[in-house]
Amino acid sequence: MNKSVKGTIEAILFILIIAGFIYIGSQDFSHNLEVDNEKFDRDYPLVNKDNVFKYVNASEVYSKLKTGASVIFMGYPSNNWTGYYASILNDVAKEVGLKEISYYDFYDDKRLGNAVYQSIVLRLNAFLPTTDNNNQDIYAPTLLIVKNGEILYYDNETAIREGTITPEEYWTEFNKNVKKNSLRVILKNYVEEVK
Repeated sequence: MNKSVKGTIEAILFILIIAGFIYIGSQDFSHNLEVDNEKFDRDYPLVNKDNVFKYVNASEVYSKLKTGASVIFMGYPSNNWTGYYASILNDVAKEVGLKEISYYDFYDDKRLGNAVYQSIVLRLNAFLPTTDNNNQDIYAPTLLIVKNGEILYYDNETAIREGTITPEEYWTEFNKNVKKNSLRVILKNYVEEVK
């Protein structure tokens, strides 16, 4: 192949590549990306799209536990208790002006024994229940508030319930109001401290 034909082919390929980049750059891919509050609404039908939850992974949770200031909610969609707690938590967060709650779906990390998940368990060991086999683990739902790496609040009350009571039976108006009142005080203090 002579040099002029080779140069023409290279120029055409270069132009096609540039045109491809321009085409790709002009496309709107945002419709394919699911926003956190929409995903949370889909995962938890009791909480609407107007929610404050932002998905985080195990590494982000561990980082927040070491040095950050954050409200972290942990659970997973197949756990019915998580949706009920999330609904109450979202209502109170919006009421007190809390703009974001980090949400960690730990189901797969727990099932697979993810090393970062295990580091989170070790970090929370003073708060976690211990089984008869002397094991500790996170259960859903769990809420914690962290500031400067110090755990200010830890709640897994409904995660460790015994018996056959369902979330529908447990979350009576009275129990919802009690939980909302306690969360209101805690979250309001947190919002005022991190301003």
